[in-house]
Amino acid sequence: MKEKLIDILSLTAGITLLFFMQKGGVSDQAESLFMIFGIALFLAFVAGRLLGSFGMPSITSFLIMGMLLGPYVMNVFTKDMIADMRFIDDVALSIIAMTAGGEINFRNSRISLAKAGVFVVVQILFIFALVFGVLMLTRGLFPQGIFVTMAGVVFMSVIANATSPSTTVAVIIESEAKGKMTDYVLTSAIMKDIIIIIMFAFFLSIYSAKGNVSVGAVILEEGLSMLAGLVLSLIVIFYKQYVKANQGVFIILFTIVMTWLTKSMHLNPLLVFLFAGIGVNNFSKFGHSLVQVVEDNSGIIYLIFFFIAGTVVNLPALKVMWIAALGIVLLRTFATFAGCVVAGQLIKEDSSIKYYSFMGFLGQAGVSIGFAKVIGANFEGWGVQFQTLVLAIVAINQIVGPIGFKWALKKVGEAK
Repeated sequence: MKEKLIDILSLTAGITLLFFMQKGGVSDQAESLFMIFGIALFLAFVAGRLLGSFGMPSITSFLIMGMLLGPYVMNVFTKDMIADMRFIDDVALSIIAMTAGGEINFRNSRISLAKAGVFVVVQILFIFALVFGVLMLTRGLFPQGIFVTMAGVVFMSVIANATSPSTTVAVIIESEAKGKMTDYVLTSAIMKDIIIIIMFAFFLSIYSAKGNVSVGAVILEEGLSMLAGLVLSLIVIFYKQYVKANQGVFIILFTIVMTWLTKSMHLNPLLVFLFAGIGVNNFSKFGHSLVQVVEDNSGIIYLIFFFIAGTVVNLPALKVMWIAALGIVLLRTFATFAGCVVAGQLIKEDSSIKYYSFMGFLGQAGVSIGFAKVIGANFEGWGVQFQTLVLAIVAINQIVGPIGFKWALKKVGEAK
């Protein structure tokens, strides 16, 4: 009780301090950014510890703190300041992706890769069909003509399948989860996002008013990103085999440099570092030690990543579109649950996969937001409203998703 009281007082004092700093104009000075960022991260950490005592995942607390201090509430972090921190966010995502890849072992997996592939494809088809059918029947009920065209319905049906692998990995690590359902969700979330990116590019090439999207270029970029990741895995294996010293420092510096390099080469950092982790885990004996090195420093990594993610959650969009957003969130949740049941039944998996794995696919973040921005930029009129609706949906899913997944892991006995 005493610790909780101290945490509450620390949060109150810290938020008050940041409020007066923001009012005084200190936050407009470039040299004050890191001081403010440090205070904010401390407050997010305290909030995570406080709310964690009530069973809430830490990353949800970090998100909420980011939303509170972001440009849409207290405006301690302006949009320009968030843009200045974008590279930090990218590096954190790269490290999270490498951790996810380091957990995938095709040689000693508890699941069959072929069954996981069927599980993913059946889910995608089922969710797409169900969301598409319902939206076609009810599109007149949505405001401002968002689904007046077939394109809007198709894009929403694609985005309904998008997940957040980074959120999935964060909950798994925080819960220290291991087991069959954990493996299915992690592998499927990654596979789904790769397929969804290609599907989105395909439909955008058909419907885009500007016609500047090439499906072939997207597939080539994704393929080169995977290949680059495997090359990076050989560098990591060489270092761990022959150099060995200061492995934690090496991984952090290596990730920073390679994130900058991959972005400058217009590759997908998420896929690059995902396949770097997969390569280390499947081509050598260092997969576990790689994950361990990252996990030893994962607290600050997830704190940074999800705090910044919270600052970009568009609360005005949620305020304007909350009824429509809630309707699609409920539709997507049911479709995801039904898709997992159908897919699990088809591959003859046990009840934990059929009835609880859907919780691992509810969170949404980077990919969905990226899709929304592309649609807003490519389609005049309804595209902007569509973007607002998707941002509102993501705001709900990214708060509810981690809580639901953590509960599901406990329910099936895979979380410590």
